[in-house]
Amino acid sequence: MSRAGPTLLMLAVLVFLASSLAYALAPAPPAPTVPSSRDAASLLQGLPAGSQPVDLAGLFLRPGNPGMMALLGLAWAALGYHAARQFLAGTEGVRQGIGPPAPRDLPAHGPQGHGPPKHGTQEHGLQEHAPLILGLLAGALWPWLLGGWPLTAFLLSALMLACFLAAALRGVREGGQVQRSSSLGFVAGWGLLVCFAAFTALLRDRLGLPQEVAAVIAMLIGAVAAVSVQLRMPKRIGFSVALIWGLIGIAASTVTTDTAIATVTVIAIAIIAVALVRVTT
Repeated sequence: MSRAGPTLLMLAVLVFLASSLAYALAPAPPAPTVPSSRDAASLLQGLPAGSQPVDLAGLFLRPGNPGMMALLGLAWAALGYHAARQFLAGTEGVRQGIGPPAPRDLPAHGPQGHGPPKHGTQEHGLQEHAPLILGLLAGALWPWLLGGWPLTAFLLSALMLACFLAAALRGVREGGQVQRSSSLGFVAGWGLLVCFAAFTALLRDRLGLPQEVAAVIAMLIGAVAAVSVQLRMPKRIGFSVALIWGLIGIAASTVTTDTAIATVTVIAIAIIAVALVRVTT
């Protein structure tokens, strides 16, 4: 059994952790300030004169309060746990000389009735971990591009999100079964939050939409997408827990500065909570 997949996964996790930690500790660039005069630009942003737009992506990438720091730290811990588990499983398989079961012996679904079989690959081979590895590399790069290349940064964040979701929905093989991973679900939930935060900034800064309108568009799209994903992961709540946690952080950070964003955030929490109750009852 090859160890290339788990080894590359571990390296990708380390690269992602080092990059995101360095970004979190790096000095934040000055936030753009709305002109002090109530001109057309000020009205377009929908902000009081002299105020600053809310940096939603920064709430997750450079958290400034204990709750959001804990969210980022737990996402790191979930990635480390998953990578270590896969690395140890691959090492144990090599030590015992265990090969993958024949494709005809693999069940098409895990015990929860979801998850595709892995045809024609080794149990812990590179193909098994390729989506997550690609997502981690994209996630390590895109925050550094936010200032100068926002569109490129958003596209890379979308690639990161797609890869995280693919890994979470694909599940983790344990023996001859495929099971959903709550740790990967939590990471995918965090990825959805930061991706749509970057989308909000793109709509605001490049298309000139008022921040409230951009936030409403991004959060409602994100809430609908979150419901669809959660319904595909029954009995695994890590995805929705990360989303609700992050949305509460947004609401708490904007309740005194931008009530429109705080309000739509509460609506998004309610939508996701309904889906969470449905899959757990």
